[in-house]
Amino acid sequence: MQRSLHNYKGIKMTKLTAKKVENALPRKKEYKLHDGDGLFLRVRPSGAKSWLFSFSLPGDRTLIRMTLGSVKNISLKEARAKLPELHGQVSQGIDPRNARAAKQAENTSAITMQKLFSDWIEFVKLAGKITPTWIKRHEDRWRLHLRKKLGNLFAKDVTRAHLASALDTMARKGIKEETRKALTTLNLMLDYGLTRHSIESNPARMLKPKDFAASANRSRDRVLTLVELRMLWKALDRTIYLKTKKEYKPAMNPVITTAIKILILTGARRTEVAAMRWNELSLENGIWLLPANRTKNRKAHTIYLSLIALNLLNDLKKITGQSEFVFENGKGNIHPDSLTSTINRLIKAPKNPKAMKRAGEAPLSDMKSFSVHDLRRSAATAWGKYLKIKPYIIERMLNHQPRNKLIAIYQRATYVAELKAAWLEWGEMVEHQVAQDRDNVVPMRLIANKK
Repeated sequence: MQRSLHNYKGIKMTKLTAKKVENALPRKKEYKLHDGDGLFLRVRPSGAKSWLFSFSLPGDRTLIRMTLGSVKNISLKEARAKLPELHGQVSQGIDPRNARAAKQAENTSAITMQKLFSDWIEFVKLAGKITPTWIKRHEDRWRLHLRKKLGNLFAKDVTRAHLASALDTMARKGIKEETRKALTTLNLMLDYGLTRHSIESNPARMLKPKDFAASANRSRDRVLTLVELRMLWKALDRTIYLKTKKEYKPAMNPVITTAIKILILTGARRTEVAAMRWNELSLENGIWLLPANRTKNRKAHTIYLSLIALNLLNDLKKITGQSEFVFENGKGNIHPDSLTSTINRLIKAPKNPKAMKRAGEAPLSDMKSFSVHDLRRSAATAWGKYLKIKPYIIERMLNHQPRNKLIAIYQRATYVAELKAAWLEWGEMVEHQVAQDRDNVVPMRLIANKK
């Protein structure tokens, strides 16, 4: 049985039903059907139907009507659901029309997560506080793992649930380290949005890596001994061939193997070595000057090159000397990951049986696994263990800044003589205790002459 009510003129009317709304036919003149609580169905002569809300503000008997939307877009149930909020605004003396206009203006100025990310990346590039390598990692992380789920959402509407869903998806793929770093990316971009008043709060701050089983890994402590470094050096010198359909081809790129040797000789980071430029080198003076925009801490760094390092670079210059990059791959500098893949090829046999048959056993398969970064740690450890270099000199060689800010500000000494002596002494040790037994060495000059 239909409930009845009295409208504001005391006329007895019944509540609307979905069927009544559907069957309301157009007339010569516009008319309205009352549903109660100020809600009307308006039917125009054209047949267009829309919802109206009728109200009067406190202290003002003027009757005001506002359109809520078309029946095509808003059902009877949805129109009724809007009434509590509208009556609440009216009771507070707020004109619902003004509140809606303010909301629309807010949405117009609102930016999506994609726009926020793009703005943040542009700001980071201009600020120059992190290296291009790290910027690219943020961009790749967003593109590969976050954009699909978050990119089209308004930044102001993003909740912890949205972020957690995206990170959970990553965690389920088993990429825990990337999940942890993705949370860092989200925190940084949302913090930027907070300072630009694009959002009211940063929901990522309430999330922790442990929530996604992505806590930071324990610091690696793998250090290669001099014997292991010798095994690696000899493996790099040895020509390893892969069998193709018609012939055997070298599997070890001499440009990349030289880069790995330079990693050992300098203790530099893989990204710094991979993108080494000829104009950063003064081979006559035995100096490699790393500009600030290529270092992790954005501090320029001078590395003194030993005789063995200079010989390697001079040999390589016959191959890549006409290009911008020392370690050129034909399209630019080698990718840092190519150093990692070369190390993996030496210590891990291919999983694919066919590849295993072609490549043979990995020459360092009996050695405990190690990473490219472990070479940097191994060099630093050797500097202290065998050469007795002072810790503060080793920190300078690694381009580490003192943790104590006062020391960092007031410590003006550069220790040029000590730094130079340390690198030269390390070069001599590598030459005599690591790079010996060169029976299988393929001279770089022979490769250059073949070109």
